[in-house]
Amino acid sequence: MGQAMAATLGGVVVYYLVFFAVAYFLGAVMGPSAGVLALIGFVAWLAVFRGAFNTSWLGAIGIVVIAWLILLVLDFVLVAAFKVKFPDFSPF
Repeated sequence: MGQAMAATLGGVVVYYLVFFAVAYFLGAVMGPSAGVLALIGFVAWLAVFRGAFNTSWLGAIGIVVIAWLILLVLDFVLVAAFKVKFPDFSPF
């Protein structure tokens, strides 16, 4: 259980660090189009899941998709019950 929690936290931290670092440093050179290249953070997130769960790239994508779906359902439940919403978590 602890490994899964650490992988989940580590994956999100790596994703945001890479996303914002690439967007910030390339944003000065390339402008707003650097945001597209900042999606490299998603690949880094997949790499963390792939390594932590000892799975393939397709398995890592499956884990991320399921995690996003669970977060979406939790978001709907929290909004309906308490009028509280998660911050935007995807670059899309």
